[in-house]
Amino acid sequence: MIFVDTWAWIALTDKSDQYHAAAEEQHQQFLASQRKYATSDYVLTEFMNYLYTSVASHRAEAIVESLFREAETGAVRLIHVSQDQFHRAWLLRKKYHDKPDISFVDFTSMTVMQDLGVRDVFSGDSHFHHVGLGCGLFP
Repeated sequence: MIFVDTWAWIALTDKSDQYHAAAEEQHQQFLASQRKYATSDYVLTEFMNYLYTSVASHRAEAIVESLFREAETGAVRLIHVSQDQFHRAWLLRKKYHDKPDISFVDFTSMTVMQDLGVRDVFSGDSHFHHVGLGCGLFP
């Protein structure tokens, strides 16, 4: 299983994104190796915010609905951040106070990944390396 960050969702759906080609190539490799995706409701919130400010609302709606269908069929595992995970993310936020550019959503992703036993993240966001959790970053 690999955790999919906002970066990857954006790069995969926005053909004008500078990382689209690299993300699409990585996505195809994951499909070929049958890697399963997991993501969180917090990540999808960030992604939805991006979509509704970047594309027409009907396109944003179609993309989000497609992701929800993938979650319903099990193609993507959608994790809802729990109260405990939120609290542990807050503890990480406080621990890494010297890294203000790491978003709180990234900290929630890290706690979700820990709980799932997932070490790999589909993201171009190097913040996952900055906290020393041993994350494998793709691409």
